[in-house]
Amino acid sequence: MFDRGAREFSPLALLIRDERTNRLLESMATQVRALREAAALGTEPPVLELQRSEIDYCRDQWELGVLEGEHRLYDLATLMAWRITGTRRVELVARVLVGPKEEEESLQSPRIVIEERITREELKRVTDYSMAQRIARHYRYRPRYEDPFGKLYPRASFLEMRPLDMADDAVATRVMTRVKANEQIWNKVCDALFDIDSFVQRDKILNQRSKYIKDVFGVKILTPRRSDSYRVDAALRAMRFGRSEIEGLGLEWERDVEFLDLIEHKDYLALPPEQKKRTGWEAIKNVYRWGTQVFEVQIQTEANYFLEVLDLTDTSHRTFEMQRRRMRWELEERIPHYRDMRRLLKFLFRPDPLREIVPPSWLRIVD
Repeated sequence: MFDRGAREFSPLALLIRDERTNRLLESMATQVRALREAAALGTEPPVLELQRSEIDYCRDQWELGVLEGEHRLYDLATLMAWRITGTRRVELVARVLVGPKEEEESLQSPRIVIEERITREELKRVTDYSMAQRIARHYRYRPRYEDPFGKLYPRASFLEMRPLDMADDAVATRVMTRVKANEQIWNKVCDALFDIDSFVQRDKILNQRSKYIKDVFGVKILTPRRSDSYRVDAALRAMRFGRSEIEGLGLEWERDVEFLDLIEHKDYLALPPEQKKRTGWEAIKNVYRWGTQVFEVQIQTEANYFLEVLDLTDTSHRTFEMQRRRMRWELEERIPHYRDMRRLLKFLFRPDPLREIVPPSWLRIVD
């Protein structure tokens, strides 16, 4: 998957376009194969040696890649919001879903939504994940009066672009962005390394057609009615951005940012009732290439969105999250070295470079 002749198959290829980072990922893929061969032969596994300078470099490239991708996501969402709401008077609101530490969470644990107004300048300074952490750190909670206050941790975060006025013929009421949490990404990379699809039949892990994680950067567009969702879909397909709009955001004018290149379309609105998700979620889900990046765009009615928000905070969604967490713990028990590789990827791509890991016997980190 990460071999030198097939870089386009890397799940991180559209996030990190860097030779040294891809070499490190290739070495990890090679190590997974070597670990499996050693286990089959009953021999000692080879040692993977990583230079600390390479780890630091790749971590910096990861942060830079995510930050640049987020900037482009915000720029695209801003252009969409201007067009489909008919106004440039748009308020930016960070919306963060927080809860207690994972290992302390239960079905009775609170899920709290925190909203803070932010500026475009703030967006350019830190990643979405770092901003969510900063907002969560401002607050404490205690489930009962006699308990001590505890920390809150971000579970999901969104940026909402709320129009302060709207055109009479506007087909959408709000545009939102969402960036996959770092943990979701390194888990998917680990799943790709170990071919988890052969253990768990989940197309979301790696789409067989596109061969990359296409939903790292997402846009959600809310509409008043289902008919408006189809109008937005048609508007996006026909949308052309002018030079003044692009340069007004401080971007360079290039032909590949003039329009949205549709590469995948799924209409979940049109599914018959028996094929819809149990939660009731429905939307038009498109994947576009804009410039050099890929974005997932969901077009959803406001009514269905509020059902989804309720699902994010209620028991059923929390049960799903716990089941997914337990599934990974079970995979760690069933698949040799899966736990160690997850920890290594977390160490490589987490935003806190000060924390260390206890390396497995087959890994050596050298200064």
